[in-house]
Amino acid sequence: MIADTGELPAFPEVQPFADNWSYLKAELAWLDRVLMRSLAKQRQTDREIDRVAKNAADRSTSHWWKGFIAIDPSKGGSQLPKHPPQTNHPLGRFGDRLEASREQNIRLAIPALCDRLELDRFDRDLLVLCLAPEISRRYERLYEFLNNDNHNCKQPTVDLALRLFCRSDAEWRKARNSLTPQSPLIKRKIIQLYLPSNSSSRSLLAKAMLVSEKAATYFLSEDLPIESIIPKPRKK
Repeated sequence: MIADTGELPAFPEVQPFADNWSYLKAELAWLDRVLMRSLAKQRQTDREIDRVAKNAADRSTSHWWKGFIAIDPSKGGSQLPKHPPQTNHPLGRFGDRLEASREQNIRLAIPALCDRLELDRFDRDLLVLCLAPEISRRYERLYEFLNNDNHNCKQPTVDLALRLFCRSDAEWRKARNSLTPQSPLIKRKIIQLYLPSNSSSRSLLAKAMLVSEKAATYFLSEDLPIESIIPKPRKK
């Protein structure tokens, strides 16, 4: 039997990230979970459409009608996975570890950029989403499927980013402003927007997103200064 000393149990000390690469691996593990949830949801939707659609016309217009038809989970559908609880730390997910890393002067490229440009959670998620194919090409195959269009685009689209990271109309509207010409990531050409060559659409939602080569090099480096992508302002 263990004696009760009256002392409170000691909580394990928060460990900082060992280096920039360790941080990126944690972000990719988080992104994998987000993508797998979206993948499961899309496969469920495809099964529901195949069960309800009677012909090719039904399938081609499914985005219009599927919101008006209730699919009974007991007859082939399934309940969508719930979103995990959101962290309330001011620095977002991994907030405690980011704070510990900052205190020990461990350089983490994406958080450093977010601090410098005062970027929000969606901006950071966007950077992770766009950087992932520079680390592993398997993300290209995932994005090609999840983009859910006929253009075989291997980069994430604006539409995909908004679907993945926004949980309300208010979040959607705010996040869309992160992709206007005057937003920091676009204005500084850290993320570049383009329409796939075989796309006839001209909407912002249809545009693909590509992290610039210079920014990717900075994000993946252990020692490049932030000035490599954000030059110091010229002295007047």
